[in-house]
Amino acid sequence: MSEKLSQSQEMALLMLYDKRMGRAGKRLGLAPYLVDYWYLHDAQITQLLPFVGVPGDYHYWNKGKEAERNRQGGYGGHIYEMVLNTNPSVCYLSSTNTVPMQLHVMAHAVWGHVDFFANNKMFAETQPTTVLERFKQARNKLTELVDNPEWGWQNVEYYMDAIHALENFVPWLPTIEGRLSDKQLREQLKQELVELKRRANIEGEVSSSMKRQLEAGITLLEAQLKRYPIQPTGDLLGFLADPDNTPDLPEPVRMMLAIVRDRSLYFQPQARTKFMNEGWASYWQRELLLQPEVDLPLEYRFDLAQSWTMHDQQASAWYLDPYALGQGLWRYIDRKYGYDEGEVTVKVPLLTKDKDGNPIESRKSKSVPVTVRNRDKMMEVRRHYDDNRFLEEFLDEEFFEFTNEQSLDWVRRAISMINRAIVRSGWSAQLAFEPIPPSLAEMMQIVQIWMQVQKTSLESHQQAGTPIFPVSEHTLKEMGTILQIVSAFDANKHQIRRQLVLRTGYHSVPNIQLVDTGKFSDNSWTLKHVVDDNFGPLLQSECRDTLKFFWRLRGTASPVRLLTMEPRQEKGPLEPYEYYTEDGENVKERFL
Repeated sequence: MSEKLSQSQEMALLMLYDKRMGRAGKRLGLAPYLVDYWYLHDAQITQLLPFVGVPGDYHYWNKGKEAERNRQGGYGGHIYEMVLNTNPSVCYLSSTNTVPMQLHVMAHAVWGHVDFFANNKMFAETQPTTVLERFKQARNKLTELVDNPEWGWQNVEYYMDAIHALENFVPWLPTIEGRLSDKQLREQLKQELVELKRRANIEGEVSSSMKRQLEAGITLLEAQLKRYPIQPTGDLLGFLADPDNTPDLPEPVRMMLAIVRDRSLYFQPQARTKFMNEGWASYWQRELLLQPEVDLPLEYRFDLAQSWTMHDQQASAWYLDPYALGQGLWRYIDRKYGYDEGEVTVKVPLLTKDKDGNPIESRKSKSVPVTVRNRDKMMEVRRHYDDNRFLEEFLDEEFFEFTNEQSLDWVRRAISMINRAIVRSGWSAQLAFEPIPPSLAEMMQIVQIWMQVQKTSLESHQQAGTPIFPVSEHTLKEMGTILQIVSAFDANKHQIRRQLVLRTGYHSVPNIQLVDTGKFSDNSWTLKHVVDDNFGPLLQSECRDTLKFFWRLRGTASPVRLLTMEPRQEKGPLEPYEYYTEDGENVKERFL
């Protein structure tokens, strides 16, 4: 099967293996959506990247700029895989991939990503069966608006710039069942207020202490009912799109808000499950293809070995890369909670060729015994977790100790190899350190010495043509990074673990909520930024821009303010701070 195949022959071969992967995947408990494979060349895939691979997504100026950059310089080179959270799903296969790489993509994308899309609860509300049609309709509506002489590109982009600036401020998925709407909560509080006043009239006559308690509750409820909305909301786009809240907002702007909000909700789960999703796909891309039902030829396995370890090229990836760290955590869960449950026998159809020389499955088969692995815990985590819970629970001391030992073993092997290279290259034996010291500080000292020699040798080589130190700066930096991470873990396990957890999706989105519109007071809208101690205050430019863009979408010229916390001095304590605008252009600010 090593001869050059035509496109039709290649697709027939891939679909044959797709069927064989399906048998293995079903036995292993995987259940992806049905998949449509799209066979494109790199240039076509590159142009879909600004639209996150979704055909029919609406056009917008920032996507056009990205598409142009991709046309001029490519998207970092070859596009290996791209798959959509749709039902049926769409998996893109690049015409420049080799057959083994195509199989790698299919296993990674379909039996990893699509299975994850179909079964993780974060994706349950993304409506994957209708998303392509929804995005197409959205594009058509925006195109009609642009073509409308009363709007045009200038007016559409005026509002779309503001909406995109706030695109992450949408509801948190999944929706909490049974949660009262603002209207329902208001009615409930009104009834509670009536009941408290009734009790105050009756019970207050009996006990002055009870009367004071009831009157305090009445005051609290009355103050709460004066706020609109009753409960703060982070769904800024949804609130602005509601005609009850913005009656003066033009309907086309309301439509644009709904379009961007729907798009953000569709992509939110992918941002919040990056480590889980990529780790899951990286785990199954190898496990699935090595199952006996697939029965890959030996030459394919050799080619795929490099692909299966592409994210392990740097040991620091085991801590920082979503693919490598995610896969490492899934393997940790399998080691800790999985177990073997005996054997089953699977029948594997043998491959032969038809009269045209194309590979097909014959009627003959071979029986292969397979160990049954219980992965119930993995399946439970795949269904119910997001990245935050995934890392909080499994990025524990036991996982770190295992990973640290792997990483330090890599550093020790690297030191041994560098020692031999130094001797072979004729450099001073004093630069070879044998035996390798046991402590992290001593190993770091060796790396620092080599980095200085490497830098000096490079300068001398450029000036006088002398030999360069036989180790690259990149390798030495990688060794230093590993030693720093392990040392930081030894010094403060909680802090280094917390830093990694904070790298998960949506931690970087500030918590800004609408707390009042002044509907029952001064008609002044109030936004509040809940400061996260891990990230500190927002940039002042971010606060001003948020306020300006929100004011633009308000629909009327009522004032808007943003409450946050900022330090008076560079490293001083945070104090209440206010940004305020009445016209969307001039922003005033002050400490409160």
